[in-house]
Amino acid sequence: MDIGHEQVSGRAVVHSFTRAHHAFIPAIAVPYVIAIVELVEQPGLRMMTNVTGCDPDEVRIGMPVHAVFVPFAGRDDIAAPHFQPDSAAK
Repeated sequence: MDIGHEQVSGRAVVHSFTRAHHAFIPAIAVPYVIAIVELVEQPGLRMMTNVTGCDPDEVRIGMPVHAVFVPFAGRDDIAAPHFQPDSAAK
C-alpha cells in the first residue's frame, strides 16, 4: 500500500457518460454531462467528473479531454476537477 501524490498531465479519455436533463440543483444549468474518464498515464484508472466547455451533445466515448479546476460556488479555496475537450489531442 505504498501510495502518494504523483503529478500527471491532466489528459484523459471519456470512458462513459450520461447527460443530465433534470435540475437536481437549481444553480446548475441543464443539460450537463456526468462522465467517467480514464487518465492517460494509467489505463484502468478512472474518475467521475463533469465534461464542460462544449455542447453536451458533442461528448462521445473515446473523446480526448483535459482537466480544468472549477472553484465551488462561494469557495475560492476549494476546486473540483472538470474536463474539457482536448483539441490538441489527435
